[in-house]
Amino acid sequence: MKNKLLNLLIVCSFFLLACEDEGSVSTKEPLLGIYTISKSELTSDATSANGLVSISSGTDITSAIVTAFLSEITCNSNANKAIEIAENNKINFVCRLEDKSQDQGSWAINDARSEFTLTLLIQGNLVPLKLTNLVESSTKIAGNVASIPVPPSLLAAVNSGFAGVTDQAVLISIDIELERLN
Repeated sequence: MKNKLLNLLIVCSFFLLACEDEGSVSTKEPLLGIYTISKSELTSDATSANGLVSISSGTDITSAIVTAFLSEITCNSNANKAIEIAENNKINFVCRLEDKSQDQGSWAINDARSEFTLTLLIQGNLVPLKLTNLVESSTKIAGNVASIPVPPSLLAAVNSGFAGVTDQAVLISIDIELERLN
C-alpha cells in the first residue's frame, strides 16, 4: 500500500511540475527587433490641393520617407539610424553601433495579425501609421498605409515642384516594407 501511495505522489508531483513549466513559458513577440525602412512606394498619386503638382502612383519615395521619419534621431552616420520595435509595445529610434536610443512612440497589432499600427512622434506630432494587409516574416514587415498626411517639403525631395506648395499637408498612400537588421 505504501508503494502505491508513493507512486501516486510521484506521478502527481510530476504532473504539477509539468503544468507549472507550461504556464511559465512566455512567447516572445516575433516582430520585436531592429528595422530599417527598405521600401516606400506610392500606391496612389500624391497631389497638391490645387492639383498643379503631383507624383505618380508607383514612384519610389523610400529615401524621402527614411529621411523625414528618422530625422528625429541624430547619429554619427545616417546608415546607423533604425527603428526598434521593442517590448512593452514601445517604438524607439536607435543609432546602431552607437548605443543610442530614444523613445519615439508605440505599436500595436490586432488579434488577426492583419493590421500593425505604429504611432510615432514626428516633429512633435503623433503620427499613426496603420499597416494593413500585413505580411510578416523573420526578415521583414510589409503592408499598405493609406492616407497619411505629410508636409509638402517631404515630397520636394522627389518632385521639386512641391517646394513651393503651401498646403499644410499632402495625403499619401504607400506600400511600406521594414527590413529586419538583427
